This record gives sequence, C-alpha cells and structure tokens, in this order.
Amino acid sequence: MKKLLFIIMYLGFFSCTNKDNMHERQEGKDAAAKNDETKLLAPDEFVKWVKDEDHGLKKEKKIGDIVFSAQYKPVEYVICMEERSTHISDSVVKRKKSELGDMLYLDFKIALEKGEGELLKYKLSSMAEYGDRVNYFSFKMQNDIFLVDGNDTISCALFHFERAYDAVPYSTFVLGFPNNNKAGNKTLIYHDNIFKKGIIKLEFENNNLKAVPKLKTE
Repeated sequence: MKKLLFIIMYLGFFSCTNKDNMHERQEGKDAAAKNDETKLLAPDEFVKWVKDEDHGLKKEKKIGDIVFSAQYKPVEYVICMEERSTHISDSVVKRKKSELGDMLYLDFKIALEKGEGELLKYKLSSMAEYGDRVNYFSFKMQNDIFLVDGNDTISCALFHFERAYDAVPYSTFVLGFPNNNKAGNKTLIYHDNIFKKGIIKLEFENNNLKAVPKLKTE
C-alpha cells in the first residue's frame, strides 16, 4: 500500500514538473517572438537606432584637438538614407540591395574638437598646402584607409570625399569595403598623413554588428 502511494505521488510530481517546464518553454518562445517583433523597425526608427551611440555602431577617438569618428552603416540604413521615406516597399529594398552589392559601408569623419574654423586650414602653413590637402582628401586618402576583418586586411574599394565649400570644422568621407562575410570584430584603420596623428584604429564589436534590428517594409 505504501509502495503504491509513493508511486502515485511520484507520478503526480513528475507530471507537475513536466507541465512547469513546458510552460517555461512556451514563455521563452513568446518572449523570443516578442523580441523579434520589437526589432522590426520602420525606416525612421531604424535610422535613429543605428545612429544611437549606445548601440555601438559609432566609434570615435580624440587625439589632441582632432576627433576621428566612424559610423557603421548597415545596407538597410544606406537604403533608408537614400529613400528618405517613412515607408519603403520590400521590392525597393531588394532592388537597392542588389544595386549596392555585397559591401560594408561606413562614414568616416575628421573634426576639430572645439568646432571652430575650417578643418582644411588647421595649422596651415601656406595656401599651397591647402590645395595639397584638398587634393589628398579627394584622391589620395583612399590609399591610407583599410578594414581589418578577421585575418584579412581589406583595401578601401569605394571612397567619396563630401567636399564642403564653406568654413566647416570637419570633413566627411563615405567608405565601402568588399564584404568577406566573416564573423568577428571589424577595425577601420586610417594612416593620418595630414595632421600627423599616427595610425587611427576604430573597432566595431561583432556582437553589436549582429544586434542590428530588421527593417520593416511595406
């Protein structure tokens, strides 16, 4: 009799435990589904998320009175910035992705910390040197920029100097690198031959790159 009672109690305990485990698993699935849903962002929300420095897609380094920064740009972000719309169709996203190719995109920026004067005239010795700087930023700087992806050091394949024709304390460069589709951190490297600040390294952690949400399309 005691043995039978023990068996009944054991089976009851096992059944309750199993139900609790099933309930916990279901709650986990519901939470995961909810997280996936919250990561689906409309174009304006997506852009805001990428620009938020807390998400690790923007890095900067200050050396003296010069600030070097880089904004990592997921392909969907590039599409949002080009379309400038709160609603983008799935067909447009697919077409744009095909046009942009399998590339890694970044904006690289060099700025005066105090935000005063014109960057190109920073500690300028002559107007001839000013012309040399414009020429370097426009055509030669690309050769001094690399992306370290795993064990690979990749040359900059796409480069555009966004020339500002007024006195602004910064210069912005649009960069593109072939995508090796490797997991791991990625480091932007710039050999500074203008302001003599040495080798600039800005590293993007893989966990932040993987955490980019999905773009909501129409």
